[in-house]
Amino acid sequence: MERIERNLRGFVLLDICSAQPEALVNACLQAGIELLEPRAVDACTLRVGVFENELKNLETLAQKQGCEWTILRHSGGSRRRALLRRRLALLIAAAISLGMLAVASLFLWEIRVVGGESISRGRVLRALEDCGVGPGSFWPGIDADAVRDQMLLKLPELAWMSLNLRGSTAQLELLERTEKPEIFRDDRAAELIASHTGIVRRVSALNGRAIVLPGQSVIAGETLISPSLESVRGEETLVRARGEVWADTWYELTAICPVGTGKTPTAGRRGRLALTLGQKRINFYWGTGKAIDEYDKIIHEYKLGIKGVFCLPVGLVWEELRSCRETTKAVDDGEALEQRLLASLSERIDGEIVSFRFSRAQSEDCLYVTLRAQCLENIARVRELSQ
Repeated sequence: MERIERNLRGFVLLDICSAQPEALVNACLQAGIELLEPRAVDACTLRVGVFENELKNLETLAQKQGCEWTILRHSGGSRRRALLRRRLALLIAAAISLGMLAVASLFLWEIRVVGGESISRGRVLRALEDCGVGPGSFWPGIDADAVRDQMLLKLPELAWMSLNLRGSTAQLELLERTEKPEIFRDDRAAELIASHTGIVRRVSALNGRAIVLPGQSVIAGETLISPSLESVRGEETLVRARGEVWADTWYELTAICPVGTGKTPTAGRRGRLALTLGQKRINFYWGTGKAIDEYDKIIHEYKLGIKGVFCLPVGLVWEELRSCRETTKAVDDGEALEQRLLASLSERIDGEIVSFRFSRAQSEDCLYVTLRAQCLENIARVRELSQ
């Protein structure tokens, strides 16, 4: 109980120096000042303890008696109350923050799109917003099944969609439709024609009659395997021609890269800071309408929250502006153009590239890269006959 009383009222321990310390003790008793644990340190020094509310009265009496005092320890009382007030303010701030976090977590502030590479993210987000799901939406009131049905109607390219809500984050998983394979009937007559001009090296006719022989040159569109067959009785029958015709083909592809303007970085660099609150942005810089054509802008955005758990509608945007100047120069990207030409040719042919070579030419306006290649490919293509 004594310790609790000292913490509540405050306890002060001090040394009092005087030629007659007993006179100060008598004066305190007459004034009603309670001295706690008094003891003599030496002949002229008295160590006593008093409650905090009686400290001023004791100091007044000590001055009248011509005494000097030194405070050794001060605990409890006003200091403990001040500490409690600071802690209480901290607890209140923490409670308010948790309350705001709980309220903010009931709304969507981040939307992730997974899959759907052929559909632009902007189109997906616009369709999702038309369905009532967007930044700031109250997610407990969102019906994921209803949103899925509406999205499938708005985006016919989708075969399947899933909307997963987790706190203030929504993850949209998309699966695109696959193109239907070409359906044909075996009883429908068709012939095989040449898709490209070349010299035939090998003919393999699985159904139909081969018209060309190895070593023969053919042109694009010429019939290679005919659907016409003669039966034992001499009657002509039309079938669906099948087979492969491998031939040497030659290609010449040219890529053009125009002369353009390049950028040379300079020593200038500066940054701009902004704060985002939901859909609003607060800029902490002047001259937002000024053109920054002479700068390259790199934007770094930091959202407040824990990734994968929750996201708050508060974020920082740091724009790094790097000074640069434009210079007119020929963009010499010949090696990249050569690789693109090879990749384009590989996708175009049904076979392999046997040999190739490149040539370059540059004028004042453009850089020309030409690919000349010899390929071995299957040039047979199906062409159905009209009934």
